[in-house]
Amino acid sequence: MRLSPLTIKLLRDVWRLRAQAAAIALVIAAGVGMVIMSFGMIRSLEATRASYYDIYRFADVFAPIRRAPTSAIRAIRQLPGVAYAEGRVTASAILDVPGIAEPVSGRLHSLPNPKGLNQIVLRSGRLPGLDAPRDVVVNEAFATAARLSPGDRFSALIYGKRVQLKLTGTVLSPEYVYAVAPGQIFPDNRRYGVIWMNEDALAGALDLRDSFNEALVRLAPGANRDEVIRRLDILLDRYGAVGAYGRDLQISDRFVSNEIEQLATTVEILPPIFLAVAAFLLNIVLARLVETEREVIGLLKAFGYRDRAILLHYGQLAALLSVAGLILGAVLGAWLGRGLAGIYQRYFVFPFLEFRAGADSYLISIGATLIAVLAGAALAVTRAARLTPAEAMRPPAPADFSGRWTASAARALVPDEPSRMILRGLFRRPLRSLLAVLGLSSALALYIASASSTDNVDRMIELAFGKAEREDMVVTFAEPRDARALYELARLPGVLRVEPYRATSARLTAGHHEVREGLVGSSPQSDLSRAVNMEGRVIEPPPSGVVISTRLARRLDIRAGDPIRAIVTEGERPVIDLPVSAIIDTPLGSSARLDKAYLNRLLREGATLSGAYLAVDSNYGEAVSRALKETPQVAGVTSQQAILQGVRDTVAEQMGIVTLFNTLFAALIVLGVVYNSARISLSERARDLASMRVLGFRRGEVSYVLLGELALLVLVSIPVGISFGLALSRYVTAQFSADLYSIPMGFNSQTPAEGVLAVLVASAATALLIRSKVDHLDLVRALKTRE
Repeated sequence: MRLSPLTIKLLRDVWRLRAQAAAIALVIAAGVGMVIMSFGMIRSLEATRASYYDIYRFADVFAPIRRAPTSAIRAIRQLPGVAYAEGRVTASAILDVPGIAEPVSGRLHSLPNPKGLNQIVLRSGRLPGLDAPRDVVVNEAFATAARLSPGDRFSALIYGKRVQLKLTGTVLSPEYVYAVAPGQIFPDNRRYGVIWMNEDALAGALDLRDSFNEALVRLAPGANRDEVIRRLDILLDRYGAVGAYGRDLQISDRFVSNEIEQLATTVEILPPIFLAVAAFLLNIVLARLVETEREVIGLLKAFGYRDRAILLHYGQLAALLSVAGLILGAVLGAWLGRGLAGIYQRYFVFPFLEFRAGADSYLISIGATLIAVLAGAALAVTRAARLTPAEAMRPPAPADFSGRWTASAARALVPDEPSRMILRGLFRRPLRSLLAVLGLSSALALYIASASSTDNVDRMIELAFGKAEREDMVVTFAEPRDARALYELARLPGVLRVEPYRATSARLTAGHHEVREGLVGSSPQSDLSRAVNMEGRVIEPPPSGVVISTRLARRLDIRAGDPIRAIVTEGERPVIDLPVSAIIDTPLGSSARLDKAYLNRLLREGATLSGAYLAVDSNYGEAVSRALKETPQVAGVTSQQAILQGVRDTVAEQMGIVTLFNTLFAALIVLGVVYNSARISLSERARDLASMRVLGFRRGEVSYVLLGELALLVLVSIPVGISFGLALSRYVTAQFSADLYSIPMGFNSQTPAEGVLAVLVASAATALLIRSKVDHLDLVRALKTRE
């Protein structure tokens, strides 16, 4: 098959521009790879979650209660919209695990029926036998972290009763894709475990035979969940219901949903930066090509080629220059996606998680890239089509450097002629210089926004654990206790300070908005647990009123001074009207904080407490832990040091990988922008540089003219990039904050310094490549002039 002249020219142009095409391809590959990785990971997480929930029959609605007879299940199943319902027995416990000095918090559930809800996935060993009341299985992550294997034994303190347990196997559960202790946001698998045992054995320990204390409901297709929850609360009210809630409020599912939302935010922010830079690079490459091919365009038009054919030719060239980037980006996105899927399978415990981007993800990436590069090339291509044959056949008019402002500025700023040449080169093409600065500053901004995420999380940790939660241990009782429990804790050897708290669950309403949240009462002038805003200022609970977080205020759509209604879901379940005294932005949690004495009065009770914060002498940590393991009515013990270490480990792994990826991507942008700018400047100024060599300038002086221009662009881009990076970091931080936590802006001067160093190193590496081309410049060829 014979190729047309334009096709032959097209192939020759692609080969001639292969070096610039490689730089463009790297930038495009970074953007396409991130789109495919993020879109594919969102789709994979959503598909895996939906499949996992469906196969193992994850409940749609949860309804905790104090105690209900098993006969109540029949009434629940008859409610409109309920496809299936069952009851289970569940409780908190303190575990004494060999090899772990601290008390381990645990959650116990009765084993699900073979065809019931919330099925478990056996990973090792076997399920407990029907005739083995002390046999249990635990979640796999806890068994691994605590170094437990089938056959090991440990004890559990369940509502004051010590029970010896034998581990028979490890399991996964759709209910615990993200297993965290109550009140926490990061997992601590070594000190929090989930246990399943025979229902008769667990019911016997809790005195709940022929009863249950939590109902699980599966909705019928098309059912109105809110209406089912309303009817369920009415039905179970007589049994001490604390309020049913949907799957979306289940803590594990909330974290998975938050992660999917953050991935979607990443797609919205980062890929457009890469595609915009790629469009800029294509624009300057094609603009230079059109400028050098004026005669060719004139000849083509003289031979009868129409404007449409010229437009199509250069549009095809722009598309072909992007092909390598698209292919590389697709491969990179799939590779990164598989690696990220492995990380997520450790972070979110799924029995299976396969990365599948889907054909549409690739098509979307290709379409978005082609739109961006064709838009970037549009100006140069349109200019080519507009040239008349007579105009195109004439050489372009030489640049005019006689302008008074240009000459005066260059003379005033620098004394020597080579430096003036640099400034004149920048001033003669201000738009191109500006775009180059924007491209380089985008690379620096991307690195700063990525790396500063670690600084922001460090600031969140400082606020949450250094200023707000300063206790060593948090003790939670199975039931509210009177003030004597506080004195018992204070008498433990090694306990330096004890501060009580009262917590109760409630439904907070304002207008038509309703949120399930906790009311937490703390003592005035507390030193161990305090409400702290994002500036680190301590906010004391008012004597009569409530302080709520910004996240909670946003969900209730209220402002300071507005009233809210709290429908308490335990005890006498009073309905309380509370004035909102203040709204503060806090790093962790979204509970409403009150004065403890005020909350006790509202609940119509004495000085009762739900638990206490302890400051413990480090030399007595193990002694206090042993004592708490033996204390009846203790339902949970949390070590703040363990939580802090878990947070740091989790953040270090995630942020380290993200920072590495974005550092590489930022380096690709720098290489692409600097290399293309340098190559085009070399092509445009080859005659000037060759003339300098002929006139006696040394190679270093000639290179100074070209590389000095690039160095000046890099230096100008640094303050712009730092400012843009900090603004982007603030935006990303605000977008990544969830309803469970807020990430503050934490500035560390080391982060911009590292970003500047990365940009300078990438620029220097590119400059060395260009320097070698300047040193080997063909003087005869460069000095030829078109007549």
